[in-house]
Amino acid sequence: VGAIMKKFLLFIVFLIIICLVGAQFVVPKYMESLVESEIDTSLQPSSQTVVIESTPAFKLVYGQADRVAGTLENVKLGKLNFSSFHYEANNIVINPISLIASHEVDVLSLGPSYVEGVVLEDDLKNFLLQNTEGLQDANVRINNDHITLTGTVNIMGSLKGQASLEGSLQLKDNVLSFAPSRFTVSGLTIAGITSQQLQPISIYDFNNFPVPVKAESVTVEKGEIHIKIKPVIN
Repeated sequence: VGAIMKKFLLFIVFLIIICLVGAQFVVPKYMESLVESEIDTSLQPSSQTVVIESTPAFKLVYGQADRVAGTLENVKLGKLNFSSFHYEANNIVINPISLIASHEVDVLSLGPSYVEGVVLEDDLKNFLLQNTEGLQDANVRINNDHITLTGTVNIMGSLKGQASLEGSLQLKDNVLSFAPSRFTVSGLTIAGITSQQLQPISIYDFNNFPVPVKAESVTVEKGEIHIKIKPVIN
C-alpha cells in the first residue's frame, strides 16, 4: 500500500508540474488573444503583434502581468492614417473579475509605460492638403521643426497670387494641431485675411482615443512624425 501511495503522490506531483509548465505557455497566449481582440475592435489595425510576459505565468489568472508589448500597423484615427503604433507597459494589474466573468481587460494600475504613434510624411501632407481651405494646387514641405504649405489663392476675385502658409505641429489640450505662424500672398502680409488663415488646424484629438491617454510630445525626423502618448489610469 505504501508503494502504491508513493506512486500516486508522484503521479499527482507530475500532473501539477505538467499543469504549471502548460500554464506557462497557454495562459499568456489566451491573454494575448483577448488583448488582440479588444484592439481589433477599437482601433482596427491591418495587423498587430502582442507579447505578454509574466513569471510565473499563472499570475495572469489573478490579473498580474510583468510586461505587455506590441505593434499595430495602419491605424486610422479621425482623418489621419498612422502607419504604426508601438506600445509597452510594465507591472500591469488587471481586474480579475472582469477578466474571468466577461473576458474584458480592465486595467487597474500599471508601471512605466509608453505608446508611440508614427505618421508618415506623405500621410500628413495628404491630410493638410485636404483640410486647408483657400489654397489651390497646393504643395507641402515638412522639415524637422517647420511646415510650409504653398499654393495659389483667389479671394473673391480681388486678391490673387502665390500664397505661403508656414507653421509647426503642436500639442495643446491633448489635441495634435498644425499651428500656422505666418501667411503671405505674393510675399505680402495682408491684415484681416492673415488672421483668418492663422487659426490652428486640428489633426487629431487624443481625448477621443479608445483608452485614456495624454499626448506628451511630437517630433519630426527622417520623414516620420513621432507622437508619444502615455496611458492614463482613471
